[in-house]
Amino acid sequence: MIQLWMLALAVTSNVTEPPANSAAFDRIQALRAQELQELQAASRARQMQHELTVAAAQQQIEQLGQLPPRITQVGPALSEFELMGVVQGAQQLVVLKHQQQLIRLVPGQADTSGLVATIDSAHVRLQRGKEQRFLALPRGW
Repeated sequence: MIQLWMLALAVTSNVTEPPANSAAFDRIQALRAQELQELQAASRARQMQHELTVAAAQQQIEQLGQLPPRITQVGPALSEFELMGVVQGAQQLVVLKHQQQLIRLVPGQADTSGLVATIDSAHVRLQRGKEQRFLALPRGW
């Protein structure tokens, strides 16, 4: 009986004693803790990147859902204009066709007849006085 007790004591003392080379053991534990911290940081970075991607996608979806403001009044004079294109260069120009004549407008500036063109993400808005008309821009503009 005493021998069993001494054997049990010897086995438990070996388990509770630190390894002979505790400096190496401490170093290994520190490296493992550092590796776990790096893995957690990488995981958090991936999560934040995912959240950023989701937020950007939601913003794009919201922009697609936005409709142009309601046309308050389209006069017969504005309905005759046809959008030919928007020219990018040293200065933006909106090119319109009206009765076989090309008209070039600088966005935000009125021409001699008072016609003003403004550009948003998907439309060119023509306005003269209280009349306005929206002309859709081609995709990918």
